[in-house]
Amino acid sequence: MQKKLTGEVKKEEKLKPLEKCPFCGGGLVKKGIRKKKYESVQIYYCRMCNKKITPLIAKNKTFPLKIIFDSLSLYNRLTPLNKIPGIIKETYGVNVSIRTISGWIEEYKSYTPFLRMREFAEKKYRSQNMIEEAKLIHKQIYDFKFHSAKLEFILSENFSYHKFAPLKSFLNLVISECPHQVFTKENERASEIKDIFNLDEVKIIPKQNSAVKIARLALQAVSNNKQRHSFLQEFMLTNDSVTIAIEIPVLLNSDDIRHYKHELGFKVPLDIPEGEYFTGHIDMIQLRNGMIHILDFKPGASRKKPISQLTCYALALSRLTGIRIYHFKCAWFDDKDYYEFFPLHVVYKLNKKRKRLPRDQKRL
Repeated sequence: MQKKLTGEVKKEEKLKPLEKCPFCGGGLVKKGIRKKKYESVQIYYCRMCNKKITPLIAKNKTFPLKIIFDSLSLYNRLTPLNKIPGIIKETYGVNVSIRTISGWIEEYKSYTPFLRMREFAEKKYRSQNMIEEAKLIHKQIYDFKFHSAKLEFILSENFSYHKFAPLKSFLNLVISECPHQVFTKENERASEIKDIFNLDEVKIIPKQNSAVKIARLALQAVSNNKQRHSFLQEFMLTNDSVTIAIEIPVLLNSDDIRHYKHELGFKVPLDIPEGEYFTGHIDMIQLRNGMIHILDFKPGASRKKPISQLTCYALALSRLTGIRIYHFKCAWFDDKDYYEFFPLHVVYKLNKKRKRLPRDQKRL
């Protein structure tokens, strides 16, 4: 259903009320409404530092950020620039000029690095087939999406990435070959696994990552918590230069576990009965810095540690693609924090070398 903006943003599009002053942490009281051309914005007053505050989404913008970000995404989905105003008018009932949209593209280019790949994509793809999409009915609906142009650009740009060609083959087969019946059964899910691995030798590394920067910006456009997750996934897939797929279905069976335990000597404390599966859906896959990155968006990331879940995702994707677990990294993040680790360190434990006895102390 199309949304119309008639004078102000609909109620569900408004920001949540601010709870604390972003400058001093003091309590806030409402202090009137500011009328803008396309939305009404609540003004707050801090009793401690005496500042007037408006939510960041409303600052210095005539148009709501949702319209701005939709325009950026349309452009990076190869929609001709001269057609974007008509789509925005039809969807939101708002007139936006080509010049305004061009200004947004320039202003937010640090958040949309796909722009450097766009010329490559335009030569080989049309907007309709650049991103492969399918709704997977796996107890609930998962919107699997795979950016063909972006992955092809990455694989062709650097010869060292050719070892990840099996990942492209796997993603191409998801729509046609996914065993949907497995995902609709009562199998154990990766998201339900809690702290099953020994983490003694695992380093969790906090980082400043562009995913946090993008989340901090993009999530300002969404007030409905149920929509935040999917909006961020879509924004990153369409506009960044490294996210190649979202909502990717993966699975493990008893043969996979036996392979990891007995063939590779990994410490995998999972027991999957014959004929059953361990399933899950990866939030995002990125390809960068010579590694495959498995990402999970977790609000309140600093209070969570989904290492078991992400490690199981890596084990499953490694088996499905034939790519060594050595080439994987896992991470979880929100709009404030980003944490990553190597799944190999979780499942592969070096045996401590035995101390050599002096020759005269060796047993005969």
